[in-house]
Amino acid sequence: MSTIAQPDVPEVGIIEAPAPFSAWFAVAVLVGVTIFSFVDRQILAVVASPLKASLGLTDLELGALQGLGLAFFAAVATYPIAWLADRFDRRLILCIGIAVWSLATATCAFQTTFEGLLIATIGIAIGEAGLGPIVWAVIPDLFPGRQRAAANLVYFLAAILGTALGLGISGATFGWLAANGAALSGFLGEMEPWRATLLFVALPGPLFILLVATLRLKGSRAAAKASAAAFATVLADSGFVAYARRHIVTLSCVFAAIAAYNIGIASTLVWLPTALPRIFAIDPATVSVQLGLAIGPASLIGVGVSALCVKFWRGDRVVMAPRLAAIAFLAAAVPTAFLPFVTESWQAMALVGVQFAAGIAAASVLPSIVQDISPPHLRARNFGLMTVVALVPQGLSPLVIGALSDAVGGPHGLIAAIALVGAPAWVLAAGLIWRSENAFRRTVAEVQSASPLTVAPGQAHDMETGR
Repeated sequence: MSTIAQPDVPEVGIIEAPAPFSAWFAVAVLVGVTIFSFVDRQILAVVASPLKASLGLTDLELGALQGLGLAFFAAVATYPIAWLADRFDRRLILCIGIAVWSLATATCAFQTTFEGLLIATIGIAIGEAGLGPIVWAVIPDLFPGRQRAAANLVYFLAAILGTALGLGISGATFGWLAANGAALSGFLGEMEPWRATLLFVALPGPLFILLVATLRLKGSRAAAKASAAAFATVLADSGFVAYARRHIVTLSCVFAAIAAYNIGIASTLVWLPTALPRIFAIDPATVSVQLGLAIGPASLIGVGVSALCVKFWRGDRVVMAPRLAAIAFLAAAVPTAFLPFVTESWQAMALVGVQFAAGIAAASVLPSIVQDISPPHLRARNFGLMTVVALVPQGLSPLVIGALSDAVGGPHGLIAAIALVGAPAWVLAAGLIWRSENAFRRTVAEVQSASPLTVAPGQAHDMETGR
């Protein structure tokens, strides 16, 4: 195994240049594309009732359209698309993805059978599968040093708010067409409102394709080629498998921690709306509203706390992101463990608020962690792997909690199961991140030594302070 020294950091006189306007414009476009994807992803949930009545679907078939088509095939398609994004122009791959999911969304409007709708939703899933890996792979090519952390937080916050915004846009579009669709001219006026809605939400696709195609991402391909060449010069094999073998401890700990985080967060999101009505005899709709009011502000607080920590961190910036994540993971475990002991619903909401503030603070630095350990020519693949390891536990943890709830029994059985699964998952995530620190340093040293176009973690801070 070859040893690669960490690059020297300039001592004085070098100031990190601010990112150009084109970089922030690119982030704005990518945020718009992400919100557009949320609209097309959530539209089936918005039109579910009229769609079900129109086509005579069962709840099982409706669940398959929103679960099987969008989740399973997204997980299957993510890594191959990320591989393509590492080898070809990422703008091209993203434009193809936008075209695929837009066309698939519009195609849903003309389906008359469950099978046709399922195939179309699979198209939506495949088209959207590469969005996250591509965006997170592009940001380091646009922003140096500490500005990358700021750009990550901006995009992360936009992604959080985009879920609610996408749902709102979808609902508003359907509501307007349901009330005014008959006044439209041509075949649109003759279509059922849910079908017209599917067509309308697909219309921005060509605009976003044009915007993405015009982005200035010249450094992306250059960085990937330089990275591959540098790794090939120093190491016998610069491919993903060889890289993964050299850094198996780093990758295993980081991605296992991400999986554990998703178990913790999914445990609350999936089951708490069911657990609280059992204990306090509250209407489920009321619980959902209360959870939304608790989670929304808490998520914003979590991102804000993370941003402040990044800005004022005075320790070793190389391991800043892992240490922040580990601390936040532990903080999220505490309120999760206390959930079975609540005696009023507001206490549960307060605990959930603290949990989400800490969990989102941790989640907001996870992209930086993966960026730090990823060579430019392998970056999208690492984010593809991150997406896959996030999807699997999100699907499995609800099953485990359900089984535990049945075993415990009683009205408090479910909330006890949430704590029994969720709290250890948060602690495990923290432990794995702490365990990876030394290996993380070695991986970052290799990546930065062989990636001359990328600023090392902490390097920008030292440049600014003259140390």
